[in-house]
Amino acid sequence: MKKLNLLLVIVVAVLAFKNPNEADFREHVRQKEGVAGSLGLAMADLLSGGKGGIKRDNYLIISRFYLGGDGVIPRENLAWGIVGKFIDIKK
Repeated sequence: MKKLNLLLVIVVAVLAFKNPNEADFREHVRQKEGVAGSLGLAMADLLSGGKGGIKRDNYLIISRFYLGGDGVIPRENLAWGIVGKFIDIKK
């Protein structure tokens, strides 16, 4: 039982360490969508009033990335991030 608990703690620690942040998501968008994605991120940053257009809900081992939610842009969930990878949310 102790080995199982230790293994579980190690897995959770690795997942938490590899949990992507906003900069990782921005890079993902730039690689996936190119110039259009970069311009979209810049426009979202401008419309959000300098607070940063992309935001992250951090749940320790997984993160949800969203756009807007304050000011002009309504909230739109974009993707989930886990272990350095992103799962895009389909509309």
